Amino acid sequence: MHVVTVQIIIYAMRPTLSYAVLEAGAPPAFLGAISAAFAVPGLLLAIPAGHAIDRVGERLLLVLGPTAIVIAAALAMLAGSSVAQLVLATVLLGLGHLLTLVGQQAKVANSTPSGRFDSVFGLYTFSASLGQTLGPLLLSLPGATPETPPLAPIFAVSLGLALSMLALSAFMRSSASRRSLGSPGMLATAGSLLRTRGLPQSLVATSIVLSSLDIFLAYLPALGHERGISAAAVSVMLVTRSVFSMLSRLFLGRMVGALGRRNVLVWSIGSAAIMLSGVALPLPFGWLVVLCAAYGFVIGVCQPITMSWVSDLAPPGTRGLAMSMRLASNRLGQSVLPAVVGVIAAATGAAGVLVGTGALLAGAAFSSSVVPDKPPTEEDRAEA
Repeated sequence: MHVVTVQIIIYAMRPTLSYAVLEAGAPPAFLGAISAAFAVPGLLLAIPAGHAIDRVGERLLLVLGPTAIVIAAALAMLAGSSVAQLVLATVLLGLGHLLTLVGQQAKVANSTPSGRFDSVFGLYTFSASLGQTLGPLLLSLPGATPETPPLAPIFAVSLGLALSMLALSAFMRSSASRRSLGSPGMLATAGSLLRTRGLPQSLVATSIVLSSLDIFLAYLPALGHERGISAAAVSVMLVTRSVFSMLSRLFLGRMVGALGRRNVLVWSIGSAAIMLSGVALPLPFGWLVVLCAAYGFVIGVCQPITMSWVSDLAPPGTRGLAMSMRLASNRLGQSVLPAVVGVIAAATGAAGVLVGTGALLAGAAFSSSVVPDKPPTEEDRAEA
């Protein structure tokens, strides 16, 4: 419930904050600043937050995160036409999202036996996807106008959900896996993790995987506009992708058990590269839906398996930092790669962007071939 709730709030409030900023009189170009305001806390504070978890446990962040979201929702409700207050609410929402995700993912990593990481993270990301599907439904609450959803009711519902999430957090306990105060500091521990075989590649792969999904969501409507595909048809393609991503996560543990983690990881990322590039082809609508379904299935596998990969590679007592490094690399990729492909779009259009992103995924699949099927032993880490 905790995982579903935070995603409902984020996927309801982020678009609503954009509408609120426009309603307050800001130009559409200002929405880029809103996106940056949400992302900055992740870039700046993810790694310190993960290090704090390794020292004091997950409960602190699982309380602070929802608290920041409660304040963000309250500020948004009371903002009126104050753009500055809406920006502050966005910053706090991004901070609360970051702290909550780091706490949740570290809690899963520290509380799950090594052999069950794939199954448990599959269920975790399934729950997150469910919340991401339900959140936008709040935009259809009563009181909307043709141009704007009902801002105050959405912020009020989000506030209530955030308070319920905070109440749940108050009863959570930290896992037993944490570091002593005399253990190496944040930078030394991060350096040690980066020397672990396969971990740098995992950070690059997860960043490209998540960025490819953002690019797909942003440029599929542009592709439809260029080729005369209706908005309703594009919506069908987007929903198909989402449903098949959720479906794949229910079977992740079985797939890894049957084929091995490295094989599932490499083939899922490689297949995502092919399917995403295929969407750029001038195909009939039915085939585009099939490709979106296939892309959704394989990209849905990639995210949880990189979580389990990072969790297995990091020794106990450093998994909070490792998961936060993963989140930081994701935010960096989400900030940099869309800007890079935007340059491609100016020259080639949306189809070129999808093909270029597919090429990046192919590179990530190749680098992922170094992942060990088994976590490193203490002797391996000592040699590193």
